[in-house]
Amino acid sequence: MIQPEGNFVELAYDMDFSVRYGEIGANGVATLSAVGNWLQEAAGLSADTLGFGANDMLPLGKTWILARLVLRIVRLPVAEEHLRVHTWPSTLDHFGTRGYEIYDAEGRLILSGGSAWLVMDIHERSLSSIPEPLADRYPKHPRPCDGFACRVIPRLRKETGDSVIRVRCDDLDMNGHVNNTRYLAWLMEALPQPIYDGSPNGTLPIPSLVDVTFRSECFPQEELRSLYAPVTPPAGVPAEVMGRKVPHALLHSIQRVPDGNEVCRALTLWETPPDIPYHSSL
Repeated sequence: MIQPEGNFVELAYDMDFSVRYGEIGANGVATLSAVGNWLQEAAGLSADTLGFGANDMLPLGKTWILARLVLRIVRLPVAEEHLRVHTWPSTLDHFGTRGYEIYDAEGRLILSGGSAWLVMDIHERSLSSIPEPLADRYPKHPRPCDGFACRVIPRLRKETGDSVIRVRCDDLDMNGHVNNTRYLAWLMEALPQPIYDGSPNGTLPIPSLVDVTFRSECFPQEELRSLYAPVTPPAGVPAEVMGRKVPHALLHSIQRVPDGNEVCRALTLWETPPDIPYHSSL
């Protein structure tokens, strides 16, 4: 495990598990939604252990909602791999932030990430502040977590492709809205699907970076469009991720069909384009 530099209070939590076959996609590796589920579970267990998780928030009529998530991917694991998620709470101001690292059985880092969380009042469905007694349990000098790719993910102005999605009851989480892990799958839904040839570790492209902003709640029977377009990487976005060049960038947007209101926005960076022509700009 990589030791953080500096005199930080980490309050870390480790979750060990093996990848299940149901978490593997057509390219023979774990899906992004499976990764999201692992991080979500580890974050929840960590927060409960420290006294500001769902078990402490729900009796007060509050809950955490994910506002933003960034993943930096070395590789995605295959079925039956033994993994460890290492997670820790980071700074607490307007957002509660959290860091993640996923290690394989040999202790090699295969993914790192960071997230920003807001507090929602369950009854009012509005943003709230974290109750003060719970805020006091946060570390006072926390270890930093992964920064996002850019300050604000740009708006998608002109899409290349799209796919229509209808929200199901099975997509909801305990907060009564679409689970954030579902968006990780839906963001990729509009991409052309190359034919997978069954070779080891797959041949389908995998993003090296995924940076997602969650903008609005979604509920059953809502109809959504998943859109994307290749773009020039926005200013400030790194040219390398985990030591590899990532010259190809996509913007993604998930929008409600009736009014076009955006519920989710993302930027992905790729070593190779995901089977689409790359355009230098929009």
